[in-house]
Amino acid sequence: MSKVVRQLKFLNKISSTTREAQVVLNPEKYQRLALTFQVKNHNGHMGARKFWREYLPTLQFYNPNLRIDVTRVKNDSKTTSVPCKLEAYDKSGPVLEIDMRDQQALEIMNTVLQKLDHTKIPESDIITIGQ
Repeated sequence: MSKVVRQLKFLNKISSTTREAQVVLNPEKYQRLALTFQVKNHNGHMGARKFWREYLPTLQFYNPNLRIDVTRVKNDSKTTSVPCKLEAYDKSGPVLEIDMRDQQALEIMNTVLQKLDHTKIPESDIITIGQ
């Protein structure tokens, strides 16, 4: 597979195939999202890592003015606890915290959709990049 075809496939994954994350978060309510999780998967952080890789690029694509901060903590200890959370902020500070520990990526995305005010992107506005 050529480099161009791989890039097109990657861009289409971000823009058109990750359906759950094709939403616009209310910009009047949310200025920033902050994710904190550890680099390694142990202690229930695998779902957070997959959420970051699978869903966050699409959220960023359709919310270009939303600031997203990701803090990945290097922790080799299987006994020391590192926060595994997603926080939504407005102008004054945090308005919502979601505990991502021991959740699958899709569960985290569904919780985001349940708890954050958003608008689904109409099918006609989904961007697909031709080959």
